Amino acid sequence: MNTRLASYFIGFLFSFTLNAQKTISISSDKQQLIIGDPLSVKISVTYGLEENISFPSFKQMIGDSPFELLKTVSTDTILLDNGEQQFIRKLLLTSFEPGQYTLGPIRFPVAGKQTSFDSISSNSIYVKVLSLPMKKDSSEIKPIKDIWNENKNWQDWLPLIYVLCGLFILFLIVLWLRKRRKIKITTPDIPLEIVSPVKEALEKMDWLSKQNFLEQNDFVNYHYELGVIFRAFLEKQFEVNLLDLPTAEVLEKIQYLPISSLLSEKMIAWMKTVDLVKFAKYEPTFSFHEEAFQEVKQFLSQFLSEESSITSENK
Repeated sequence: MNTRLASYFIGFLFSFTLNAQKTISISSDKQQLIIGDPLSVKISVTYGLEENISFPSFKQMIGDSPFELLKTVSTDTILLDNGEQQFIRKLLLTSFEPGQYTLGPIRFPVAGKQTSFDSISSNSIYVKVLSLPMKKDSSEIKPIKDIWNENKNWQDWLPLIYVLCGLFILFLIVLWLRKRRKIKITTPDIPLEIVSPVKEALEKMDWLSKQNFLEQNDFVNYHYELGVIFRAFLEKQFEVNLLDLPTAEVLEKIQYLPISSLLSEKMIAWMKTVDLVKFAKYEPTFSFHEEAFQEVKQFLSQFLSEESSITSENK
């Protein structure tokens, strides 16, 4: 019986010791402040390692006091030498309503190890918020002074001088423009030479002959440029769309153009074979490339001669 009473008494003392370890304090850096000034508040909570605390909301902390939270400066948890831990949070507050206010007490719920709940309360601090001080002479009404007439000097005439100078410069500009209009520069009318599609194509053939596609065995780009010259000529001369069409459709459209008599069989064979060169890596003899160039050039030359004869007959 005595042993049981002793164990109850020791447990009571142990629980009392644990409860005594939980402390909370609140402090501020000043007891009074002017409205709008910052107020630094420090909240310190000490509790056991096996306990958890719940930090209340800012509204629960200030209660009915008209304080506003500017920012949370810092939040730290420190392990003490006696096996306890200390939670420290620093806040920066302010108020815009003069008066005497109380911060606290703040109540913190504490959860124990065996789902037991407790709470601790802090002390209270008193803060006085002062209104803005008024200057001594702010309420005094002073007599109205007479209007002081300033004597004019040369600087008062500067705006008028600037206006007159601007008008004079504007007059000179208008006079210069009128004189400039009277001087007419006659330039001889140079008639613009309109290059026919066939002449433009022959010029591009000369450009192609100066390139090094054949010497570099770049047959794909060589026949690509040759085909573009031929198709572009037909497009401009007869106003048909051929550049974006496959070879089969190009040959079909050419049948309806007035150039069938100028197209040789070699030229038609070149148009069919060139697709194999560009897309199937077909490698014909070297003479095939040179003959294709000569066939296209001969076709353009014959068309040019016929065009010239038709033009002379019309004249």
